[in-house]
Amino acid sequence: MIGKIVVGLAILAVSVSILGGCKKESPEKAEAPQTAPAQPAATPEQTKTGEVLFKQHCVACHLNGGNTITTNKTLHQKDREANGVKTADDIIMKMRNPGPGMNKFDEKTIPDKDAKAIAEYVVNTFK
Repeated sequence: MIGKIVVGLAILAVSVSILGGCKKESPEKAEAPQTAPAQPAATPEQTKTGEVLFKQHCVACHLNGGNTITTNKTLHQKDREANGVKTADDIIMKMRNPGPGMNKFDEKTIPDKDAKAIAEYVVNTFK
């Protein structure tokens, strides 16, 4: 009986986490991202920090690089590039000015250094 309660609470906690970090689709259109020059590979420190920050801010909607809101806009390279997001700078632009369904992460919420670490983590992890 206690095991069923623990499982139920775990499912509830995950559901609240996922739903709390995501928005419903809105009818407004997203701006097309601008192309930026290629970025150098992240250092191991940036990758680790990027991974920690990604798990803190992004994993609720982007578990394993997926997308729980807009399934054709995953973080995997093929989908990113198909949607005009090719570089770490493009990812940062999406974080700062997202399309419908994604929370906006301004510089106060995620400072530029942390946004860069997250973006480099995404580029290096979801190929």
